[in-house]
Amino acid sequence: FRDICQPLLSKQENAMNVFENLSLSEQARQLRNPEGNVGIAVAAFLNDNNRHGYARVFEQLGIADGHRVLEIGFGNGRSCASVIAQASNVTYFGIDISSTMVNEANCFNAERVAAGQASFQLSDSAVIPFPEDSFDRIFSIGVIHFWADPVTDFAEIRRVMRPKAKMYMGCLSPRTPRAFATAENGFHIRSVSEWEAICLAAGFTNSNVQELETDLLMPDGKPVKVYSMVIKAQV
Repeated sequence: FRDICQPLLSKQENAMNVFENLSLSEQARQLRNPEGNVGIAVAAFLNDNNRHGYARVFEQLGIADGHRVLEIGFGNGRSCASVIAQASNVTYFGIDISSTMVNEANCFNAERVAAGQASFQLSDSAVIPFPEDSFDRIFSIGVIHFWADPVTDFAEIRRVMRPKAKMYMGCLSPRTPRAFATAENGFHIRSVSEWEAICLAAGFTNSNVQELETDLLMPDGKPVKVYSMVIKAQV
């Protein structure tokens, strides 16, 4: 694009319109791997809708001084500043499968990257490019329902967690199905018991899975109540 660091759209309602006008399969594709100018607009829409979710994540994780924090699927990278602000000397790391989002996040957080406070990498969660015992906190919002074999990804997450580290993952719930969230479009919507079994198979013996109710603003501006799955685990 021309100057990827510049916001594509100036108003959030425009970003919502972009998402609403996509076909269901394209909505799903852009949610999984945002690409190009449309992907930047979709990421802006998601960033606005996930704002309250991020606040909940930070409250649950309890990020403390000196922590190394990994976000899986960071989107446009707007959460980075909030992560670093949670405590002193916090270092943020992010991995994402979208080259568009890696560029967007690096541009928006250029000063933090230059200062060594943040790092954004193009990587799949099935092979996290860090050694064992790398992170104190790991989180993700709206990503794990795309994982066909989440045991592999969860085992990899556990591998890079330090002793007493915490994980927090949020994803869609089968209780409020979305039109685009089908198996044909690459979504794997699972129940509480299914996620519990996955955590156990990945080696997490201290995990908790629950369903949460949240108020969400839909692309047409109408507020609705939706349900999401929250998976928490500790090493």
